[in-house]
Amino acid sequence: MASVAAQPAEVPESMEKRQECVLLVEDDEDAMYLVQCALEEYGNGAYHLEWVNGLTDGLARLSKGGVDLVLLDLGLPETTGPVSYIRVRQAAPEIPVLVLTGDTRAETESAVAAFGAEDFLVKDEVSGSLLLQAIRAALYTNKRWKQQKNAVYKTTQKFVWANEACEALLHLGVRLLKSHKVVAAHACGKQIRAIADQYSKEEGASAHGRADLLLILEQLASAASAHDHNELAARLRAILSSPS
Repeated sequence: MASVAAQPAEVPESMEKRQECVLLVEDDEDAMYLVQCALEEYGNGAYHLEWVNGLTDGLARLSKGGVDLVLLDLGLPETTGPVSYIRVRQAAPEIPVLVLTGDTRAETESAVAAFGAEDFLVKDEVSGSLLLQAIRAALYTNKRWKQQKNAVYKTTQKFVWANEACEALLHLGVRLLKSHKVVAAHACGKQIRAIADQYSKEEGASAHGRADLLLILEQLASAASAHDHNELAARLRAILSSPS
């Protein structure tokens, strides 16, 4: 299958913002020109269109990276219907895919929606402005999802680090108690509280996660009591209950 790059709308040199790549997988050249015109007229120079006229070439282009959104026709020479969407979704699970098709059957729309298509657009029913609205909405939703995913990942990694640090301090504190180094064990307790407070300042940190960290401080206080360091245990629990 041939691969053709459609020319994007001319963008002023002063515009430094990267154009977002829209990959059109469509075997009808007339449909490609309609999409190109829509991007030029309503896209404000924000999009770069790349066109391939078959699924095989589309998958090959996706493998190279740099695609921000896929416009996918379901009626392709190699595959038709929801299978086309499934193949693209498997190749690019984190890229928004808009179906742009002439298939008006409700069962087709339901099938691709069940597999996660961001939108189902019928060629004869969508205008250039509506196409751009769908593209903008899909890109925005995808970016928000990635931001939330990254925030959760960063918070999780932060908690793993904080938990490991607190566990290490707990074990060190217990060893110090066995050696009757009470002042050093108390310092371990203060560091555990400091780590818990720092973790709680991280965006998205959960109350449950912070409670887990403070529980380690309580375990150190219990260890102090078990070794008859009751005054130290009281001081550690005072650290535990002090406002952050």
